[in-house]
Amino acid sequence: MRVCVPLLPVLLLSLLVPVEAAAWQDDETEKRIVAVLRFDNNTGDEQYEHLGRALSSMTISDLSVIERIQLVERERLEELLAELDLQQSAYADPSSAQSVGMIIGAEYVVAGAFVSVEPEMRLDTRIDRVETSEIVTTAQVRGERESLFDLQQRLADELIAGFELVLTEEERERLRAQQEANRIDDLDTFMAFSQALCLVDYGAYGDALEALQEVQRAAPGSQIVRLTADSLRDRAGGEARSRLESEARSRLGGLLGRNRAPAPTPRPAAC
Repeated sequence: MRVCVPLLPVLLLSLLVPVEAAAWQDDETEKRIVAVLRFDNNTGDEQYEHLGRALSSMTISDLSVIERIQLVERERLEELLAELDLQQSAYADPSSAQSVGMIIGAEYVVAGAFVSVEPEMRLDTRIDRVETSEIVTTAQVRGERESLFDLQQRLADELIAGFELVLTEEERERLRAQQEANRIDDLDTFMAFSQALCLVDYGAYGDALEALQEVQRAAPGSQIVRLTADSLRDRAGGEARSRLESEARSRLGGLLGRNRAPAPTPRPAAC
């Protein structure tokens, strides 16, 4: 006896399966726009005041090799933070992180903090979904303070898991290669890199470049240090030319009795 199967349900099922599969694939291939904020210093120790800049810079550089993640530039974020003059840390106050994400156009915001109890250091992070203000996930890594670079590497892995991304073998290899290329093993050198980034953020490009050259001598193989220094050379050159032109105009004005030479630009007190 022949069994008759209703045709309409079969057709509907055949149409729905590809659609669901396509939606899943779109979700997997669609880029997540992510802003990684400067990590907060919760150690109570001023020597670590600028370390959060280097931690965010390293994290952004690591995640940048994952094509499904689109990172907001660190300097753009710093400019926004300065404009907003946020008085409370984004890690302690999720609404601050959400405000930054909405203004910058990010879908996710990574807020982080670090604490230190000699000889250990702990890095804490939280991923916020901007649209819904929900906390997607939190992550924490702990280890020897002198092994800060390795802690940051582990944290990057935790963050990727938080974005619900399953890396392919090729992506994982790219991530590992990027992390090794950026490696800064010595904690003092890591701190010096953080200090240089502070100078960058305050527009003291000449001082920042000089500081980065010192960091390069200490960590000659670090890609992130080299690229940061390279990006500064043009800006530092433009700053020097502007200063020379200003001094020349002031000297000419002095000869004409109009004004005196300007005082040199001081190094930013914050750095």
